[in-house]
Amino acid sequence: MANVRRIVDVETRELEVFELTTDEKGLAEMRADPEGYVRKVLAADIDHINGVSFDVHVLSELNKATAVSGGPYVVHHTVSGKWESWVEVTNPK
Repeated sequence: MANVRRIVDVETRELEVFELTTDEKGLAEMRADPEGYVRKVLAADIDHINGVSFDVHVLSELNKATAVSGGPYVVHHTVSGKWESWVEVTNPK
């Protein structure tokens, strides 16, 4: 049995959705440091990011040595509360 409960009620102020695609060089950078790469490519659009999370399918794809896909990935940026900025990278497949 599982219990799920909301631990805080925060009004979401903003939700942005981006599409991320990258070339071979970018894919190599993303494999080496997924969080750092996402922060780098979003730096021009997002000033502050508290955390970055990845769908397990995205991480699995990045870990496969034979994978050559550079996306597209869907990036959700949620802002709720003062300085609460979170990014989630998912695979739309």
